[in-house]
Amino acid sequence: MRIVHYFSPLSGYSYLGIGALQDLARRRGAQVEHRPVDIMQVFAAAGATPPARQSESRRAWRRADMARWAARRGLAVNLQPRFWPVNADLAAGAILAAQEAGEDADALAQAILAAVWARDLDIADESVIAALARGCGLDDGALLRAARAPQTWALYESGTQAAIDAGVFGAPTYVVGETMFFGQDRLDFLEEELTHAMIA
Repeated sequence: MRIVHYFSPLSGYSYLGIGALQDLARRRGAQVEHRPVDIMQVFAAAGATPPARQSESRRAWRRADMARWAARRGLAVNLQPRFWPVNADLAAGAILAAQEAGEDADALAQAILAAVWARDLDIADESVIAALARGCGLDDGALLRAARAPQTWALYESGTQAAIDAGVFGAPTYVVGETMFFGQDRLDFLEEELTHAMIA
């Protein structure tokens, strides 16, 4: 079974959900295919307002909700990260490059999300991505070269378009077969879908 994971390396809710997603996949013997997307293109196509541009009341609710979920999942969280939003293209490219090379993209994606939301690091900074890659046991030089390669950029663009075509409007979004689940608070429904698919 395959779970397609559409997300942004900048997404707070993707950070809150990625560990639980990986645990779920291990339990169910499913494979996670990470598809980091250009979330601004996704928002624009869906007519959605990016979180950073929402009203203060909406942002306040979001911070409170994220704090509750972080507590439930036992995660550290900085609700007002210093480097958010920033350009996430290099981070997305690194995740895609690791996945294409058969490296541990799960660990790298989790490390990049935590860098923003728990460690207050700038994922637009090449040295930060290099350090995170080394921390995951990856060759940072090779990974950064691959992250910038035209074929990786093509994957990023095609993945973003695939998300738009599938009706994705925010992150994280999970797809199993033809069924889509939006939000890390829908992982229980995702697990039910995997269970039904395995029985069928």
